[in-house]
Amino acid sequence: MPSPSEQSTPIRTLFPEKSFLTKAVCFAGVMFGLLIAGDAAVVNAQLPVTPLQPAPIPPIPFGAPGQVAQPFGGAANAVDVRVQAVTGQPYGVAVIEMPLRNPVVGPSPGPLTIDGEPAPASTKVFYPVSNDVRVTVGRPPSEQPVPQIGRGRLLNRVGNLIRELASSDDAKEQTVGRRVMFLFSGDQPFSVPVRDHLGTLTMIDVRPVADPALARTMQTAWWEETTAAAKRQIDATDTPPWVPTYLVAMLSGRLNLPLPAWFGRGDETESEDPLLNTLEWIGGAAGVANEVFAVAAAGGALQQTLNDPTAAQVAALPLPAPPVWQPPVSTAPIEPPAMEVLAEHVPPECFYLRYGSFENYLWFRDLTLEYGGDISRMITLRGISNESAERLERQLGVQTNAMSRLLGPSVIEDQALIGRDMYLDDGASMGVLFHAKNVFLLRSSLNSDRTKLADSNDAVTLKKVELANGSATLLRSSDNKVRSFLVEAGPCILVTNSETIADRFLEVAQTGESLAATADFQLARSYMPLERNDTIFAYFSAEMLQGLLAPSYLIELRRRMQAEADIALVRLARMAARSNAVLGEPVIQEIDGLINAGFLPENFGDRADGTGVVSFANHLVDTRRGARGTFLPIADNPVEMVTASESRWYGQIAAAYSDQFSSLDPIVIGVQREEFPIDPSGPASGERRERLTIHAEIAPWQPENYGSWAKQLGPPTQVAMEFAPDDVVSLQAHVASDTLGPPTHLFAAIKDSFPPEPESIDGLISKFRALKTLPGYLGAWPQPGALDRLPLGLGRGQPVGPGMNRLIGGLYRYTGGGFSVLSFQPDVLNASLPHLAANEVDDPAQVRGRIDNLKGTQLEGWVNQQLYERAAAASLAGAEFLNSLVAQLGVPVDEVIDQAELVLGGRPQCPLGGDYQFDPARRRFISTAWPLDRLGPAPFAPANYQTPLLSWFRGAEARLTQYTNRLIADATIEIARAQ
Repeated sequence: MPSPSEQSTPIRTLFPEKSFLTKAVCFAGVMFGLLIAGDAAVVNAQLPVTPLQPAPIPPIPFGAPGQVAQPFGGAANAVDVRVQAVTGQPYGVAVIEMPLRNPVVGPSPGPLTIDGEPAPASTKVFYPVSNDVRVTVGRPPSEQPVPQIGRGRLLNRVGNLIRELASSDDAKEQTVGRRVMFLFSGDQPFSVPVRDHLGTLTMIDVRPVADPALARTMQTAWWEETTAAAKRQIDATDTPPWVPTYLVAMLSGRLNLPLPAWFGRGDETESEDPLLNTLEWIGGAAGVANEVFAVAAAGGALQQTLNDPTAAQVAALPLPAPPVWQPPVSTAPIEPPAMEVLAEHVPPECFYLRYGSFENYLWFRDLTLEYGGDISRMITLRGISNESAERLERQLGVQTNAMSRLLGPSVIEDQALIGRDMYLDDGASMGVLFHAKNVFLLRSSLNSDRTKLADSNDAVTLKKVELANGSATLLRSSDNKVRSFLVEAGPCILVTNSETIADRFLEVAQTGESLAATADFQLARSYMPLERNDTIFAYFSAEMLQGLLAPSYLIELRRRMQAEADIALVRLARMAARSNAVLGEPVIQEIDGLINAGFLPENFGDRADGTGVVSFANHLVDTRRGARGTFLPIADNPVEMVTASESRWYGQIAAAYSDQFSSLDPIVIGVQREEFPIDPSGPASGERRERLTIHAEIAPWQPENYGSWAKQLGPPTQVAMEFAPDDVVSLQAHVASDTLGPPTHLFAAIKDSFPPEPESIDGLISKFRALKTLPGYLGAWPQPGALDRLPLGLGRGQPVGPGMNRLIGGLYRYTGGGFSVLSFQPDVLNASLPHLAANEVDDPAQVRGRIDNLKGTQLEGWVNQQLYERAAAASLAGAEFLNSLVAQLGVPVDEVIDQAELVLGGRPQCPLGGDYQFDPARRRFISTAWPLDRLGPAPFAPANYQTPLLSWFRGAEARLTQYTNRLIADATIEIARAQ
């Protein structure tokens, strides 16, 4: 229910794009018009409207009118094409403009594009940019003179003004022409092939002239259009926007043009709070990586991403101090719980993901493989396929095959994944830990596989190495694509890509200071004992979480992002050099040559730690970290000295955590699975289902670390609301609020429906209308009384039945039995009230929620459409990325997919499940998931489209319980598995 302050401000939020004064005048005009209109006939009178003549296409804004080329377009819309070109160094600038004989209102008819090579072949075209020439159709009512009073004209004008305020500006503009601008080489006349969205193709003759003043004007106009188009592409793409970012930076340097104000600034929504910003770095937020890339492309130092203008420095300062962490508050249970053998060999600073058995590992791996090896694909497909899990297996040399599936259960008692981080896309610090049933057989099997791999590949070596706490065998290639340490202690064998983890494993075996020996883990095992037989048991210790925030870890994370950006930059620079190559001369490939030619910034590779990028044929590796995707684990790359900028940056982070978040709480998660039969005669006939039961805890839990939101919940309660059987989604929370009074149960439910589109409910009025159409209700128990305390009896309304009142705005309220329930639809309220009850249950909680099986519901269609729209936008962005490689960097069509993979570090994939293919007729990359008659995905999900989430989701229930020293979340999810 809106607060009194919210109810008193509808006008201020009605038309958010207009000023309050305009709105006030508008509504005053309405009332005044009603008074003077006279009668209904006059009120409804409409003056004849004279059609507005479209404005002529504006002249080419480059001084001279330009040359008039041959007619372009179909007979019904044939017009003369205007051409302007001026020579320059290193490029000339040209513009081709096609006026439309019949202006187009609404969506654009499609841009002009340069298609193919110009003639003669000695001329080359570079960096085309297209835009529509649009004009406003007449003046809107707010800009027209005020008409005289009488005959309803003023009221008619006010009505038009209201429509103007409430609608967008798109309908007031029309396209009167299309324009493409580009750079070219040489100073001789040439012909260039031009096409539009229909595939119409013609050769346009271009005759360059020498005019330095005009060249500067045209270059400025081209640059403004180029940077504006780059910004639009960066804002719209789901793929890393590295092509437009690189082009803007490279062309700015080569042509001595100013960088746009937005360049390298990142997303305005990104937080400047040191705590949240650090989470973005740790989580690999796209905005952080894009900022690092932008600064590297422009030749700036990495610290500029943090608004630190200090020039690049030498790393000569010692590591800054870490946050001042508070000592742990937990104590081990009086009776030590039973422990698995694996936990007694895990270093406390490692996360611990235990499968319990080889069979459980195979179950999880098979579930992952059902979604292409990426568990995140269970929700939606990404635009890049990294195959990170398979890459880690190849790096460790522990790939699963048919033989290992057969022999694994006989030699492996228990299995776990351990590590210091989970940076799988770039190179994680991880390992696989085995508890062997038969150590000899497991050791022999692993060593046999490692020997075969080394013998079959000359780039891979296998040797014995000595670590500080024992010996190991190392299987390795120079680029770290294969990096595998094998160490053994007692019945356990560890295979890891990290020398640090391998040595710590051996040290823990000697000292006994393992994860199992810590008080926090013992407490976790007392809450979640071995008897649970979890399919997956995950534990993230406070030491592991603190390790991610250690100075050496965070600063190296920054440096490896720089290394990743540099490798991508060299790839793009090589493409640009290839497209600019002069016929008969060798293409620049070497990094120094690319720098000298301006395709890389002058200070490219100037890093504080002295590392850089080197090239071996077509392979690029970082001199310290190796190949992209399998970078040297951060745990093995300690930072010893830092720059002043790095020290200052990390100091801010350490101070923020010391002051605001001085302790990190361990996280423990247990997952259990069970298969259950399905009624063969039911709607899910033949469907194979599993139920996953998830139990997660943060223990010990310190609410003071999490701010005010941790204080919003009331005490745990055993009251669970009973909802109507046809409620598809329901949620309840036990809250403590000064506004509501004593702790109160708030609850809400939605029945099966097709909710309004998110973009259609912007603004207060739209939200109000959306809520009126949504079949659902909101309630509280016991009755909080907050509504009854509203002034003027607004919360009581007018009685319309027993216990039922109608409030202002068409909202209905029922009170009775301690309940207060609100809904805009009285029939929904009446049908649901008999089922509502506050029942006592065994399990206490503050928050409970339920989502029924969406299969066959209207809500399924809505969810499918929402996720389809996201995937469709990403699909289009992926195709545009491939098209930009062709149009802007001249990459041959048959090489585009492979070159894109080298730039992105993963293979482009269509999030709609199709394949990207080049369409010769349209001269563009499209997806096979798109309709044949469109240049992009359909606006609505096709009948045969199903988002990955809905292919397996069959319902879920969850509850959250917050105690003084524990936070517990329980969930049950039913999933459908592939047959």
